[in-house]
Amino acid sequence: MQPTDLSFVFDDNPHPMWIYELSTLSILKVNKAAVDKYGYSEDEFLGLNITDLRPPEEHDRLYSYLKQRPVDQKDHRGISHGGVWKHQHKNGEVIYVEITSHNATFQNTECRVVIATDASEKMLFQEELIWTKSNLEALINNTEDQIWSVDKEMRYVYMNRAYRYSILQLTGVEPKDGDSTFLHPGFEVEKWNQYYGRALAGERYTIITESLDPLTQKTLSFEVSFNPIYKIKGDITGVGCFARDITAWLETEKAMVDQNERLRNIASVTSHELRRPVASMLGLINVMDRENFFNPDNKEIIEHLLVVGKEIDEVIRVIVDQSFMEGPSKDKFKAP
Repeated sequence: MQPTDLSFVFDDNPHPMWIYELSTLSILKVNKAAVDKYGYSEDEFLGLNITDLRPPEEHDRLYSYLKQRPVDQKDHRGISHGGVWKHQHKNGEVIYVEITSHNATFQNTECRVVIATDASEKMLFQEELIWTKSNLEALINNTEDQIWSVDKEMRYVYMNRAYRYSILQLTGVEPKDGDSTFLHPGFEVEKWNQYYGRALAGERYTIITESLDPLTQKTLSFEVSFNPIYKIKGDITGVGCFARDITAWLETEKAMVDQNERLRNIASVTSHELRRPVASMLGLINVMDRENFFNPDNKEIIEHLLVVGKEIDEVIRVIVDQSFMEGPSKDKFKAP
């Protein structure tokens, strides 16, 4: 039986492969995929050593790696997964490859067979993931809204800067990842245990809670959302929380309610208190002798008009004063 030709395992392998001598790092054999991938001809490849396939900034890393893993020693023989490295084409273009190698004897020389799997897409994905994570962290930590999460044991898993600072200001203790949420002074254990418990049971909800600012002694109002955190399989592993300070919003809402009340009262005064004297004025004008202005009866009518005019002026003054008051007061709308 003729021995099986296994050259296709090397020569026709779709991944770049080469064999290099351990003592000199010189490349002794290369396959077609490596020639196509790196841009060197086969003859050019055989004139290189493994450092020539790497950009200069990777050389120290390579020497350090080889020193730490002396594959020419018996104890370190076998398959080695070298991780991801920067390599470069003949034209200088840098690529990422994942290296796997194993010891072999070639041309009566101790060698290493290398398989280089393209990892450029993998590294690009990792770089994009790191970029996305960094940007997300920047967004989360540059907001005044408080964001944090706890696990099923009520221990902190994540906190943004705003939440850490808020807890520090309120309790005097800066929380750390892994701390129990119940350890901080002033923490209402039973109430917050119920809040977290509802979310751990699968409920997604929002509450409004209050706390006292230790610096200003002002009552602060927060809208807090509780959201279950699920594993891929659907199991709940913790609670994600989002809190925003709505103190200013509530104050604005109250001011708008007060303003609306004042406007309603002004409308009431306009429609009731002003209507009577205006009607009186119109009636007096109708009975005035406009053909003979010097009619003695006109004198009495004019005196009544002056009284009605003062009444209208007083009602207008009350309306103007009430428009600038902090709160409504229906009693002050009563005309004299």
